Amino acid sequence: MKRQTLQSWLAIVATLITSSTCSSLDSLVSGQEPTKEVLPHPQTKPPGPALTPQEAIKNMVVPKGFHVQLVAAEPNLVNPVAMCFDEKGRVWVTESFEYPRRSPGPGQDRIKVLEDTNHDGSMDKVTVFAEGLNIPSGIAVGHGGVWVANAPDILFLQDTDGDGKADKREVVVTGFGRDDTHELPNSLTWGPDGYLYGLNGVFNPCRVEQDGQVFEFTCAMFRIHPRTRKFEIFCEGTSNPWGIAFDSQGSAFISACVIDHLWHLTESGYYHRQGGPYPPFTWKIGSIVKHKHQMAAYCGIVYFDTNSYPEQYRDVLFMGNIHGNCINADRIQRAGSTYFGTPQDDFLTANDAWFMPVAQKVGPDGYLYILDWYDRYHCYQDANRDPKGIDRGKGRLYRVTYGPPGKTPHIDFSQETTEKLIEYLSHGNVFYRETAQRLLAERRDPQSHLPLQQLVSNKSNSQKLRLQALWALISQGPLEDSFHLQLLKDSDPSIVAWAIRAAGNQGKVSLDLRLAIEALNKPEAQPDILLQIAIAAPKIDEADSLQWLINVAAHCKDDGLLPQIVWQNLHPFIPSKSDRILELVEQKDLSKSPVLSELVPRISEKILADSK
Repeated sequence: MKRQTLQSWLAIVATLITSSTCSSLDSLVSGQEPTKEVLPHPQTKPPGPALTPQEAIKNMVVPKGFHVQLVAAEPNLVNPVAMCFDEKGRVWVTESFEYPRRSPGPGQDRIKVLEDTNHDGSMDKVTVFAEGLNIPSGIAVGHGGVWVANAPDILFLQDTDGDGKADKREVVVTGFGRDDTHELPNSLTWGPDGYLYGLNGVFNPCRVEQDGQVFEFTCAMFRIHPRTRKFEIFCEGTSNPWGIAFDSQGSAFISACVIDHLWHLTESGYYHRQGGPYPPFTWKIGSIVKHKHQMAAYCGIVYFDTNSYPEQYRDVLFMGNIHGNCINADRIQRAGSTYFGTPQDDFLTANDAWFMPVAQKVGPDGYLYILDWYDRYHCYQDANRDPKGIDRGKGRLYRVTYGPPGKTPHIDFSQETTEKLIEYLSHGNVFYRETAQRLLAERRDPQSHLPLQQLVSNKSNSQKLRLQALWALISQGPLEDSFHLQLLKDSDPSIVAWAIRAAGNQGKVSLDLRLAIEALNKPEAQPDILLQIAIAAPKIDEADSLQWLINVAAHCKDDGLLPQIVWQNLHPFIPSKSDRILELVEQKDLSKSPVLSELVPRISEKILADSK
């Protein structure tokens, strides 16, 4: 570090301070029987005896016009942890008898496939797909098999002979911890970009190694590319998150426990942690809510976007509240490059302390499905104190219909033509749209490219359809250069932002694309566009990363997310590129760049710390 450079930085900091243009700077399982009856944590009275599924439904309260129907229950469904739907409308469920076991290795847990063969809304056929698992905490179907979070591994299971049972097992990545079996890798969910996303909790340290790269993390969102198997940390922070939802613009939301319940997660961000140290120089990001629902124990989240419910219940985030024994609801609205959530009335109240909603999904019929672990014990304190007291013989799956329960649709998207799948991208039920997009990504049919490009290019189409078609293209691989350039000139900032994000994921792009992205980095740019430029800056080969980041900081207005994302991507370049950063900062008018002014003391602090 040159002396004159350091002196220049200190001079800038002094000026900023003078002019006031910158901001001020789980215990081991005992295995012993309890000596006396203990009130389960954090309940205020004994939970009472378990209810039958029919009795439980009678106790439930839902809005007028809605009805709760039992889809599956014990003995066909016991100790359910995670679920997903496939392209045939079948439900895949993981069951755990091993919980709360910490030791890795083969166990008694399994994966079941539930089918409604007569389409009356009740699952009447049960197939055991895989056994020998150990607390399988996440599941997703796609790309020729079933993806399972089974710490320490993420597994890919296949049925190669068509008998309905897994006969081939691949360890995609390994190294997930088991220190806290409430915070295992979970919530495997397909993202709009075609990656498989998942979560891990704050007290569950992990060390994943792949291709010479080491990832050490606790609370984080990770993702895996389904074809290359590449593993990445998408962002870090929160607590023991459980549940991932993507809204109609492709933004990611999660629910979390103990701390605030709702978070908008963005690539490269570092969010508030429930506990544990932050990496040096972290500028943490907060939640998107200022309210709470009952007691803070959340499990599962879904962005409900179907026309099967009245309008007031659409485009809402539904979340399972374990301690509150209900389904909470929040509505989100844009706030610059991030969002702000406001509370809605509870959607379902169980009036039963045993009700434990662990997952919520939108089904092929457009209704909300709720997976219920159903146990008097909610927390690790009770599971560790009295593992033999855990109820291991119950589990329920419900659907909440609007109007009297009717028939479920007979579907098999795997038999549909590419043209039909493209048609489903405009369907009123998000299940149809997302399933069609996933299958288009799997097929990678070259004949799909032109009609998808036409849907995106037609500005008379809704933003929802245009984005869905764009995601179907992005999920298949790199975009055609001429089409990609066209997207960067679009009048819809969301389309432009996704075009930049696609370039960042691609890494190596043409000179024309790189220059086109640079040209978008201007004062009048929308926050979404600046956000994606900041994220892509260190990812795109041969990009002038520092120039891009300093320009974004200079152009950024008051925003609850963008300054932190710029910093997270900028500070790894310090101090090795401090001279270049100083040169770029000196070219800006800091009195007109409050965000850049706020970054200068942080840059200086890191320079001084590293110079020691």
